[in-house]
Amino acid sequence: MRFFLSLIVLAPGLVRAAEPVDYRKDIKPLLQERCYACHGALAQKGKLRVDSGANLLKGGAIVPGKPGTSELVLRVASDDEAQRMPPEGHPLKPEQVAKLKAWIEQGAKVPADDAPEPDPRDHWAFRAPMRPKLPPTADRKAQSGNPIDVFVAAQLQKRGLTPVQPADKRVLLRRVYLDLIGLPPTAEQTEAFVKDVSPGAYEKVVDQLLASPQYGERWGRHFLDIWRYSDWWGLGAELRNSQRHIWHWRDWAIESFNADLGYDEMIRQMLAADELYPTDPKKLRATGYLARSYFLFNRTSWLDEVVEHSGKGFLGLTFNCCKCHDHKYDPIKQTDYYQFRAIFEPYQVRTDVVPGELDVTKAGIPRVFDCNPDAKTPFHIRGDERNPDKDRVVLPGLPQFLAADGLKVTPVKLPPEAHEPLRRAEIAALYLKAAEAKVAAAMDALTKAGAASAERSAFHAWRMLHPLAAHATAVKELAQLYAAVADPAKALAAYRGSVKSAESNVESAESQARPFPGTSTGRRTALANWIADGKNPLTARVAVNHLWLRHFGAPLVPNVFEFGRKGALPSNPELLDWLACELVNPQHKIGDSAKPWSFKHLHKLIVTSNTYRLSSSAANADANVKLDPENKYLWRMNSVRMDANIVRDSLLHLAGVLDLTQSGPPVPIPQQEASQRRSLYFFHSHNEHNKLLDIFDNANVLECYRRSESIVPQQALALWNSKLAQATAAKINDQLHARLKDADDARFVAAAFETVLGTSPTKDELATCLEALTELRAALKDAKEPERGKYARLQVVQALINHNDFVTVR
Repeated sequence: MRFFLSLIVLAPGLVRAAEPVDYRKDIKPLLQERCYACHGALAQKGKLRVDSGANLLKGGAIVPGKPGTSELVLRVASDDEAQRMPPEGHPLKPEQVAKLKAWIEQGAKVPADDAPEPDPRDHWAFRAPMRPKLPPTADRKAQSGNPIDVFVAAQLQKRGLTPVQPADKRVLLRRVYLDLIGLPPTAEQTEAFVKDVSPGAYEKVVDQLLASPQYGERWGRHFLDIWRYSDWWGLGAELRNSQRHIWHWRDWAIESFNADLGYDEMIRQMLAADELYPTDPKKLRATGYLARSYFLFNRTSWLDEVVEHSGKGFLGLTFNCCKCHDHKYDPIKQTDYYQFRAIFEPYQVRTDVVPGELDVTKAGIPRVFDCNPDAKTPFHIRGDERNPDKDRVVLPGLPQFLAADGLKVTPVKLPPEAHEPLRRAEIAALYLKAAEAKVAAAMDALTKAGAASAERSAFHAWRMLHPLAAHATAVKELAQLYAAVADPAKALAAYRGSVKSAESNVESAESQARPFPGTSTGRRTALANWIADGKNPLTARVAVNHLWLRHFGAPLVPNVFEFGRKGALPSNPELLDWLACELVNPQHKIGDSAKPWSFKHLHKLIVTSNTYRLSSSAANADANVKLDPENKYLWRMNSVRMDANIVRDSLLHLAGVLDLTQSGPPVPIPQQEASQRRSLYFFHSHNEHNKLLDIFDNANVLECYRRSESIVPQQALALWNSKLAQATAAKINDQLHARLKDADDARFVAAAFETVLGTSPTKDELATCLEALTELRAALKDAKEPERGKYARLQVVQALINHNDFVTVR
């Protein structure tokens, strides 16, 4: 019996009565995880607050020494779902309930210094960033240089960490090339940099890369990940998601980064170019950001995505948590969710005709406009669109805790060219030319069919009207002229071709002639101005965190789309705020004077810092590894896996066949295997995507705030067996032989390492390669030289493509 009772006492999940329960370790974390959302600083449902021992006792939820009569225990242990707490999610585990009971039975003791959680509105990310002073540090080199190094050095000193040595020049050059333009340096570029010992050699390279057209492709693609760029998809030819010709937005992004368009202006153009620049097609392309969220079947699903990803992408806030109830962690109400949705409620998508093509299914610019300015936003009870609150009026607005002054909306009167596209001279001329051709064809058919002169004259009179009238004549009035022809059946056959061709033009013309609303609500302009305001506490922080992630392989704030209270603290909050302030209002001079919101300015600050130029090796740094195994405080550089785009583009680039043509429609899936264009120009949607890029974790078009980095066998197989890998390896091998002519194996191996990996082989690597070449030649004894040696060397080149250092940015 004693043995049986001891088993009960010691059963997993149960706590001995005599075993003390630690409030800080066992109770407070549990309450924080499961109870604070409804009974903490954010909300006190039932007038109960449990975020401190004092509040628990004051609220009467517990009776020290009596768990059986404590309301807290009764509620969390209840089998009645209507009574059980917490009301959402799974019930507390038996061992958690047991610890609560034991803690109360032991007197519900709490430390004297136990304090309630701080006011959520005072969360670090909700306070406007203030430029911090540079911290003191013993690192004199950091003090006299880049402010980034000062902040990093102060953290290292505080934690007893020592930075490793700078990276080798070859490694550094490859790093910054891949980082800024997404392409590796050639062997010639590497040698030139190694030999340049001038003080400004590295900065000169950085300036060249930032001025390169390939910079915009590399960094435009990064932010298109965040903005969820995707080509259209649907069922067959039916458009269900995104938009045809959305690539115009992609080209806008690339051009904007190359021109160093301020990030604030990028935001304004993506959210509201149709209100701010209604007659500028180049800027209207930016509204592809909103056009991309188009969903054919359900307006609520469409706008849910707009709300969610505008919040995550620009502000680092999870507004989507509030669709069904108030946010459990941040001071965002369910009302705020629907008010935020109301900002977007009126907008719709249209495709504007471009010069040279009337058929918008073949060409056109997808852009947004306020189609229904009076559209009402429903308030869905518990987030269920089948159950709207019919008595609630939802007005456009922002979360009050972030925007106390509200949303300042001013309606925008649009110029005629914006709401009546045919007023654009070049488009009207295009329609007129098409109409003239159709009418001429119809008149010719009438003449051949024997129509009387009077009828032909009447027909000619229609040509003098508006081009749309000419179209209408060619289609709708033609039937009335049949009666004037001696042989109607013959005339009908003659006209059929002209009529059928003209009908499609009439439909397109009518859609362009139909006037759109002449006034836009101005809501999206107001939102864009608020987000892009330098006083907004979130926008700049979120942006620089994305930059930092892509430069260092790890962000300063761990969750790049969650800056709220559920997220983690920044690893270096002072550095984050300094960078945010520097983005908005640059004060540190480096090269040319920077302009506000300049990404290129921050890029240069980051990549010219000593921190960025550290080696990524942890060799001989055991003390650092022990103190900071994850390199959270940057005592070395992080090694990162190449993303899918770089893997493919680098192969083509090293083979000398990469097509650097920019812009234009995407390369269709069937043509991608033979295409030599950069990967960001490939058609890429939820339904259609490149298999090789997928193997290396290509962007997920539904949500990609940070690309994943998997390690799977298929990656090695692709770099050995794919047509791309084999073809590029052969071209690299051919180039090396043409350049080196009669070089011996040692020289060839060294050149192959420098070309493919951007570095020289170690003695062991060289010896291994030479041994392999000897074995390969022996295995090919039936082949003749020089083909035998060339084929053997090809295997070495392909092995280097499979080397971990090829797909790794050190």
